[in-house]
Amino acid sequence: MRINVKLVLAPTLLILMVLAWAPWLDDKTIHDQVFEERARIDGTIDKQTGELICDYKVTWVPFGRWVASCEGGYFVTFWGKIL
Repeated sequence: MRINVKLVLAPTLLILMVLAWAPWLDDKTIHDQVFEERARIDGTIDKQTGELICDYKVTWVPFGRWVASCEGGYFVTFWGKIL
């Protein structure tokens, strides 16, 4: 019985750790994706001139990345969805 639990628990924990780390999320790519989709909406760039007002900063959080600007922030999930 103990061996069966270990056989199930070890791969499950390994998969969970990899998803929490999400090494395939590149900070530069995430920055560019959020900038393209949200910069005009959230005031990161000036709507009239297109000038950058405040840039995004990408930081690691479990199961994704946190992208913060002067106005707020976005959570990018490990599958790439911006929330």
